[in-house]
Amino acid sequence: MLAKVMFAAVATASFGVIFNIRGLNLVLAGITGGIGYLIVAVGATRGFETYIGMFLASLVMATLAEILARKRKAPASIFLAAALIPIVPGGRLFSFVMHFLEGDYQLAGVDGAATLLEGGAIAIGIIVVSSFTKTVIGSCRQRM
Repeated sequence: MLAKVMFAAVATASFGVIFNIRGLNLVLAGITGGIGYLIVAVGATRGFETYIGMFLASLVMATLAEILARKRKAPASIFLAAALIPIVPGGRLFSFVMHFLEGDYQLAGVDGAATLLEGGAIAIGIIVVSSFTKTVIGSCRQRM
């Protein structure tokens, strides 16, 4: 599992290069992606549903992205966009399209529903952290 986490971090950093992330920010984005993949992998070995692991991973990755954004004085999206690459349900989406095109609508429905659950879990995790961060930062600025 450690090798897969390392490869996920390298894949994240590779996508970071495509997204024009440079220097230490690229390394930090890679580490964030590796941590996210680790959470999904640990959740899968513990018997959690995939979408629960993806929700938890997106919570942690979005939190790390917000923290890194404040520390590095950079947008959180540069850390988060690359870090999400290893946990995006692309394989499941491919299976959905293949089953749909082959006319196996029952399996296509199963894969489509799972893809929506997994993608929705990722989105909800990001929204929760982003909303919380905006609320906390907004209330802190009002007190000043």
